[in-house]
Amino acid sequence: CKYVILWGTQLGHLVNTIPLVSGPRLAESRRKGVKLVVIDPFCSHAASKADEWIPIKPGTDGALALAMLHVMVNELGVYDREFLKKHTNAPYLIQPDGTYLRDEETGKPLVWDLRDCKAKPFDASDLFDPAIEGSYEVRSQTYRPAFQVLKEHLETIDITEMARITNVPVDRI
Repeated sequence: CKYVILWGTQLGHLVNTIPLVSGPRLAESRRKGVKLVVIDPFCSHAASKADEWIPIKPGTDGALALAMLHVMVNELGVYDREFLKKHTNAPYLIQPDGTYLRDEETGKPLVWDLRDCKAKPFDASDLFDPAIEGSYEVRSQTYRPAFQVLKEHLETIDITEMARITNVPVDRI
């Protein structure tokens, strides 16, 4: 890890961990160059020790998260495609009502296999390359993977408006 973000109240720093173990590890990591950013309405102990403190208006964390996702996914294209394909529901095909398209026999969510160009259950043994972007025709109807639906939603996020809501400047988002 080269960049740590602590988001929200830290309750004295390193919440829900054993500070006697994690505190020295974080300090050692920082000596080795790890950058620490704290997003918190208050200049807490953690914020005072961070490389960067981002004071956010209380209760606006969701707006900042959406804005950051918009930048990362749609502007920078920075996301772990292989992780999304293998370890999340990002490839699951989504129906117009927002639910998963399911296999008629097993009821399992379907994904589009780019190698075989057909829909398969998410855990099919012959699934090679699940799509996370695009749109695909299955049973005479067009479906999109969950990640594609997320990307399209993130395109509607107005970063300037999120900056206004959160009090975090656009350039910091």
